[in-house]
Order: sequence, then C-alpha cells, then structure tokens
Amino acid sequence: MRDRRRAGGPFRDGVMTVLLPFVINAGLNFALGLLIAFFLGPAEFGRYAIGAAIIVLVNTALLDWIKLSAIRFYSQKSREEQPQIRATLDVLSAGITIALTGLLVAAVAAGVDFGLPAMLVVASVLGGICAGLFDYHGAIARARFLDAAYARLIIVKNVLALLLMVGGAWWTRDATVVMFGGVLSVMAALLTVRRSLADAPLSWSAARRDLALDFARYALPLVGANAIYSLIPLLNRSLLADAYGFAEAGYFSLAADMGLRLFGTLAATLEIVMLRAVLRLDETRGRRAAEARIADNLVVVLMVALPVAAGLFLVLPAFEALLVPAEFRGRFAPYLRLLLPGFVALTVFVAGLYPVFLLGKRTGTVTLAACVGLAANLALVFGFAAAGPQRFAIGQTVSFLVVLLVTGWLALRALPTLPRLRDVGLVIAAVALMTAAVWPLSGRFQPPVELLLQAALGATVYGGLMLAFDVARCRTLLRLWLAMRRSRTR
Repeated sequence: MRDRRRAGGPFRDGVMTVLLPFVINAGLNFALGLLIAFFLGPAEFGRYAIGAAIIVLVNTALLDWIKLSAIRFYSQKSREEQPQIRATLDVLSAGITIALTGLLVAAVAAGVDFGLPAMLVVASVLGGICAGLFDYHGAIARARFLDAAYARLIIVKNVLALLLMVGGAWWTRDATVVMFGGVLSVMAALLTVRRSLADAPLSWSAARRDLALDFARYALPLVGANAIYSLIPLLNRSLLADAYGFAEAGYFSLAADMGLRLFGTLAATLEIVMLRAVLRLDETRGRRAAEARIADNLVVVLMVALPVAAGLFLVLPAFEALLVPAEFRGRFAPYLRLLLPGFVALTVFVAGLYPVFLLGKRTGTVTLAACVGLAANLALVFGFAAAGPQRFAIGQTVSFLVVLLVTGWLALRALPTLPRLRDVGLVIAAVALMTAAVWPLSGRFQPPVELLLQAALGATVYGGLMLAFDVARCRTLLRLWLAMRRSRTR
C-alpha cells in the first residue's frame, strides 16, 4: 500500500524559510522588469533584453553543469564523508570563471566585432558568470539545508538589483549601465554568504579529475538541453530585432521576461521545496519511493501552475492598464497571451518532470526533447512569415509545449505510479470554475479595483475548492500546521 504521508513531504523541510524568499523574489523581479522597461523605453529595452538573453545563455552553456552536479552529488552527508566533491566543484567553478574572464578581456583587446556595443557584451558575459556563481552557491545552500543563508542570498541580490539596475536605468537610460548594476548586485549577495557556505579554503590539489569527469558525463546532456532552451529566446529576440527593429523586440521581450520571471521563479521554488525531498528519499528509502514522490509532486505542480496562468490571463487587461509602462501598452498583453501556454509547459517540465531524468541519470533524453523543440520553433519562425512578429511568440510557445509532450510521455512511462487522476481532475475543474467566476468582472471597474476584486475572488474560489476536496492533502497539511503552531504557543 502506498504511504500517503508522502504527499506532505515537500512542505516539511524549512518551507516557510524557502517560500519567503520566493514571494520577495517574485515581487521584486516583476517590479524590476517593469521599472527598467519604464525608464529605458522600447528600443533600449530591446537591447537590454538581448543582453539578458546572453546572460542566460552564458550561464547555462558554461556554468550550469556545476550547479547541476552540486544538486545531484553534494549533500550534508557527502560534505562529511567525501570532502573532495566540494573541493572539485569549487575548483571547477573558479577555473571556468577565470578562463571566461580571460577570454573576454582578450576578445575586447583584440577588437572583436560582437554585432552589439562592446561594453554591453562585456556586461552580459560578466552577468552570465555572476549568474552561474549565484546559482552554484544557491545549490550549495539548498544541499546543506541552510535555508537562512539561501534566503539571505536571494533577498540581498534582488533588493540590490532593484536599487542599482532601476537606478541606473533612471539615471542614464542606458542598457549597459543596467547590466553592470546586475553584476554588482550578485557580487554583493555572494559576499554576504561566503563564510556560511564555505567548507574549506580553495585547494587546487584537493580536486579530483575523475570526479570532474563524472560530473561532466552526468550534467553535460542536461546542459546541452538547457542551452537550447536559452538559445530559443535569444534567437527569437535577435531575429525579431533584425526584422522589425529594437522597439518591437522590446515589446516582445517585456512580455517574455515578465512571464519567464514569474513562471521561472515559480518552477525554481517548487523544485527547491520538492526536489531535495526526492533526493533524500532516494538516499534513505530507495529509488522506487523517490519516484513515487515525484508522481505526487506532479499534482502539486499542476495545482500551483494552472491557476497562476489562468489568473494572469484573466487579470491581464487590468494589469496592463495599471502597471505596464505606457509605451508598451497594447503590445504587451497580446504577446503575453500567446506566450502563457509555453510558460506553463516550462514550469511543469522543470518542477514536475525534470526530477525523473535527474534521478535516473537519463539526461540525454532531455537534450533530444530540446532539439525537437528548437526545430519546432525554427519551423514556425521561418515558415509563417505572414503571421508577422507574433510568430516569434508562437514559435517559443510551441517549442516548450513540444518539450513537455516528449518528456511527459517518457517520464510517466518510467514512474512506478501515476499522479492521482482524481486530484488532477479536481485541479482542472477548479481552474475552470475560477475562470467562470472571475471572467464577468473584466472591464467593469477601474483597473486597481478590478485587479483586486479579480485576485480576491479567484483566490477564494480556487483555494476554497482545493481545501474542500483536500487536493494533495492540502487541508490535512493545513490542519497539521495549525496544530503545530498551537502546540508551540502553549
């Protein structure tokens, strides 16, 4: 008989400490993108968006494999029994950082034509390096369950990014200055957790070549897949700027960035909360127990991702009128509507399906799915020119949906048990009822009132149904949490 207590597992380990930085992170990221767009304007924001895509690509292609290896191979137990794992990870991280910085200096000194302003490229590459270091240290904090350090890392980085990047946009109206503000914010955040995350001083001799090769064999297929996912937005933004100008690229990029910030943060937070419980189960109770937890987690992912997407779609007119910079209004919402299904697909894949391939070390499958997704994107971008600039949004969405279909089919076949169909059906029905309740409010009130009413009604309807039917045991878990609170106050 299945142990139904598993369903509550993802929420037991420092959940509030992890979810607090998520709430702050999501809010500040939304504010960050909107304020930068407001001060830069469409054309300069288009340049900034291409630089931001370069950051993601550099981080993903060259440094992300170290983070992935830390997530899979480093833990509190390995820290005590196999210190060479952390030493190897630290040496790899430092070595790649030094090598990339040296190549960047050499390229600038040689006068290489990047096709963009040289300093924008410099800021973007440095931003990619910093993003890789940030993700690596975040993975170390998560592996050791140092939730307070992880929260500090996230909060300091986002608060400083808001101050430095928005301040730079307001003061200079220059995308390059904004990018350097992001670099400084990450460097400062890393300094605040340097001591708490350190194991031992950096030692090149303590690193082991065989471990580095093991990390590479494990992570490089995932890196290839993630690099392709990162290449799709960069490719689409660059082609869109070439065909329709930087301003049109700016319109598209604001919608894409807002969606990726929201759903990317959502996926990362779900992964943080749930993946470490899966890895702990694999270590303590075996592979089958860990895979059964993944099936339970899929319900939680759907329970969170679907209402967020439906809610954003419903409040989009009021959101655009109230919060989107005036120069982007009328172009933001149409792009975001086209991109939303792809964002949901990406969230379900990262938070729900990715652990199947991570656990089974069958990461080559993810690379294959990414190649199919890239081919679908290119086919739509180049094959449907009559669709105008919207084809870039359609191409990105279709690519992420294709990845979800391929990986979903393979992942579900590999799991020993499927997600509870009752819970999945209830989530879909609750989203439909929430939509039916909120839809009539659209266009009836002033944007601030309309947005508040829609959010309150939607949360009440959906949350009430989840609790009433105890989907993913959320009502049971809430009761346990309240009982624990009461017992602590006595």
